[in-house]
Amino acid sequence: MIAGTDIRLAIDGRVILDGVTFAVEPGESVALVGPNGSGKTSILRCLLGLVPFAGTATIGGHEVMRDPVAARTLVGYVPQKAAFGDTSAREALVFVARLRRLDPARATALLAEVGLAAHAEERVRTFSGGMQQRLALAIALLADPPVLLLDEPSASLDREGQRMFHRLAARLRRGGRTLLMASHRREEVESLTDRVLHVDRGRIVGGSAAGDRRGVVIPLAARGDVR
Repeated sequence: MIAGTDIRLAIDGRVILDGVTFAVEPGESVALVGPNGSGKTSILRCLLGLVPFAGTATIGGHEVMRDPVAARTLVGYVPQKAAFGDTSAREALVFVARLRRLDPARATALLAEVGLAAHAEERVRTFSGGMQQRLALAIALLADPPVLLLDEPSASLDREGQRMFHRLAARLRRGGRTLLMASHRREEVESLTDRVLHVDRGRIVGGSAAGDRRGVVIPLAARGDVR
């Protein structure tokens, strides 16, 4: 469902990704883990077609650079920090729904699902970081996409918000969604993903089962390949 082959990204002469190759099967939940600056967010941005890169990335068999619309329609994305205009939470959802030719009536149900029903008419600029993250998650789910790319999705959430996210992510997994998540939270990785891809200095350096508490990095037989 998600694949990257020899993805390379350089910005201002600095190598960000150096030959990243991996695959995520339909219905699988995979975590990208690694230190800050290792390249986790950059991998997600390449999959979204937000930065020019060398190599190949596909979503549902559609090449991100050659067929961006087909690839992007399969994806819901939750960034680390979402940016919203001076709108209410409901207006933000309705705007995105109309932009993507979706049913704006879903806004009410999604706001309830992420715990924002009581704040639907409030301005997003007054929201805490955690509330904005909840709204970003609701927007990502608008089109009921088969693939979710999540960049530190619960980092800004309080304990109740984290519990909400865990319940929602678990339900999405049971429903067959494919998840690729960048995360530094051990409990999140262990409970919500099937396996881990270890990222360091722009390369995938190994993989392990998500529940492997030893944190073992499995050496790869070939250049950055994990399947």
